[in-house]
Amino acid sequence: MKLISENPISGGMTGESTHRGVDAWQLLTKYFRCPRVLLATLACVTAVLYSGTLFFQFVWDDGPQIVDNPLIRSWRSLSRVFVSDLWFHTARRQVYYRPLFVAWSIVNYAVVGLRPWGWHLGSILLHLGATLAVFWLCRRLQLEYWTAALATLIFALHPIHIECVAWISAGSDSMVTIFAALAFVAFLNARDPDVTQKILWRIASIFLLLCALLSKEMAVSFTALVGVYVWLCATREQKPLSARVRESLAGMAPYACATIVYVILRKVALWHSMTQFDAQHGVGDMVLTLPYVLAIYLRQLVLPLGLTGLYYHPYVTNQILVHFLLPVLILASTAGIIYFWAHKTKDLVVPFAACWLLLGLAPALYIRAFGNGDFVRDRYMYLPSIGFAILAAKAIRLLPALKTWSAEAIQGAAIAALCIGYIAISVPQQAYWDSDLLVYARGHDLYPDNPYAAVGLGREYSRRGGHDRAIALVEGALKENPSDAYEVYGLVEVYIEAGRMEQGRKALEYALRMTPGFLDSETGATTVAAFWAQLGEYDRALDLCSKVLSREPDLYSGVYNCGNIQLMAKHYEAAEQLLRRAMQEAPQLPNPRHFLGRALMLQGKNAEGQLYLKQALAIDPSVYDFHYWLALSLEISKDKAGARREYQEALRLNPDSTETKLRLKALARQ
Repeated sequence: MKLISENPISGGMTGESTHRGVDAWQLLTKYFRCPRVLLATLACVTAVLYSGTLFFQFVWDDGPQIVDNPLIRSWRSLSRVFVSDLWFHTARRQVYYRPLFVAWSIVNYAVVGLRPWGWHLGSILLHLGATLAVFWLCRRLQLEYWTAALATLIFALHPIHIECVAWISAGSDSMVTIFAALAFVAFLNARDPDVTQKILWRIASIFLLLCALLSKEMAVSFTALVGVYVWLCATREQKPLSARVRESLAGMAPYACATIVYVILRKVALWHSMTQFDAQHGVGDMVLTLPYVLAIYLRQLVLPLGLTGLYYHPYVTNQILVHFLLPVLILASTAGIIYFWAHKTKDLVVPFAACWLLLGLAPALYIRAFGNGDFVRDRYMYLPSIGFAILAAKAIRLLPALKTWSAEAIQGAAIAALCIGYIAISVPQQAYWDSDLLVYARGHDLYPDNPYAAVGLGREYSRRGGHDRAIALVEGALKENPSDAYEVYGLVEVYIEAGRMEQGRKALEYALRMTPGFLDSETGATTVAAFWAQLGEYDRALDLCSKVLSREPDLYSGVYNCGNIQLMAKHYEAAEQLLRRAMQEAPQLPNPRHFLGRALMLQGKNAEGQLYLKQALAIDPSVYDFHYWLALSLEISKDKAGARREYQEALRLNPDSTETKLRLKALARQ
C-alpha cells in the first residue's frame, strides 16, 4: 500500500539506492492505486486471517438460532419471517426482530444445510462485504485515497471483530453494517450536486436503511447520524443557527419516517413481547455505570486483548474513584483531543467519525435492558468501529518525519506494526470460538464471577462426564443468583447427568414453579420433557412431546428430544422413526446418528446400528458416550479387540466411569 503523498518523490531521499527505493514505491503504488487490486488484496488477506474459523463448530446461540430454528428449514417460512421474532420457539417474550437475518439463514440452510463450515464461510463473506462498504463510505466522505484504504484495512483486521466473524449468530451485525454504510453512501450521493438522479439515490438510501433496521436494531441511530452530518456541513459553511436546525431536521425527516415504519412493523410482529428492565437498578446506577462501559469499549478498540463473548461488568455501586471518576476523566480527555483535532484541522470528517463511533453504539447503551453485568459485547462495536477506523487512519497519516526518518517511513512502520499486531492478537483469540467448551472456559477464566459462564462451563463438563466439577460450578453460580432461571435449569441438568435424580427432581419442580411460562415455548417444553424422561416420568415427558410436535412439527429439538424420550421409554420403533427424521433435519450433527444407532442396536439390528454409531464417532470423537456405546455394539458383534479399544478411549475421556471399568474387567475375563 502506498504510504506517501500523491507525488512519491521525497525531497529527503538522495542517491542511487534511494532512487531504487522510490522506483519500488512507485511500482507498488501503481498497482494498489487501482481500487479493484487494493480491495481484492485486502479481501484475500482478511479471508486468510479468518480461514481457521471454517473448522469451527456451531457454538453458543447458534443452537437455538440456527440448528433448532424451524423458520430457516424451508422457503415457505418466508411468509412468517416478517411477522415473527427470531427466537419465537425459545420464549414467548423475545424481542429479537431480525427478518433479513432469518432470510439470509434460509438461503444458507438451502445451500449448505447444517454444515458449520458453510455457515462460517458465509460469516467471512459478510465481513468482506462490510469491508468493501466501508471503503466506499470513506471515499464518499471525501477521504484521500490512501487514508480511505488505511481505514478499510484497520476495519478489516481489527481483532474486536472476531466475535462477528468467528461466531455465526453475530452475522446480523455484519449485515446491519453493510446496509447502514451503503445507506449513508446513497444519502451522500443524493446530496452531491455533481450526481444525477438524486431522487433515485434518496429512495435507495431509505430502502437500504430499512434493510439495515430489519437486520438488527443497531441501525436506529442512522437518523441521528444524518442530522449530525448535515449540521456539520452547515456549520462549516457558517450558516446561522436557524438555518442549521432547519436543514438538519429536513435531512433527518425521511429517515425518521422510515424508522417509525420499522418501529410499527416491529411492534406488530412482537405484539406479545415487552422489553424487560432491571428493576433492582435505576437510572442513577445506569449513569454511574455508563462511563465505565464506554471506557471498556474504548480500551478494547485501542488494545484488543482479553476478548470474549462473555464479559462480566456489573453495575458500578462501589469503587467510585476507579469505576466512575477515572473513566469519566479518560472519556473527557479523549473528547478533548478530538475537539482540539477537529478545531485545528477544520476537518469535517474528524467530528463526524467520532459521532459515528458514539451514536453507532448508542442503541446498546441503555444498559437497563440487559442483565446485570452483560453490558459489553464486541459485536455491538462492529458498526460503530467504522468511526474508530477513520480516526485511526487519519491519525496515522498525520505522523510527522523524525530525524533521518521521513514521514512516509514513519507512517509505513506504524502501519506495518499495526497489521502485524492485529494479526498476532487475532489468530490466538479466534481459537476460543471453536466450541462451546472453549467459549465458556474462556469466559470463566477471564471473568470467574460471571454466573452465566460458570453454568455454561458446568454443563459442558457434565456432558463430558466431569460431574463433580460441573455441580460445583453451577451450585456456586446459583448461590449468587438464586432466582435466575438459566442457572436453576442448569442445576437440574448437571444433577441428572450425575445420577442425582432426587436432587434433580426437586430442582426441576422448583424451576417450574419459578418460571411457569417456560413450558409455553417449544424448546422450553422439549427441555423439560427430556428432564422428566431422564427422571423416569415417561408419560409426562411424552405428553409434552405430543404438544410440541403438534405445534411445531419441524422443530429439530422437538423431533430429536422426543426421539430420545421414546428410546428411553423403550418404544424403539417410534424412537427410530423420530431419530431418522432428526438425522434428515441435521445430517451433519453426530447426536441423531448416535441415538439412532442405539435404537437400532436395542431392537436387535446391531449391524445397522453399529454403522450409525461409527458415523457419529467419526463426526465427534470427543464424546464419552459415543465410544462407550460403540464398544457395546462391538462386543455384541464379537469384536473384542475393537470393544477393548473403545472402552479404553471412553475411560480416557471419563476416568471416573465405573460402568466402563466393569465392562473392561468383564471383557478381560472372557
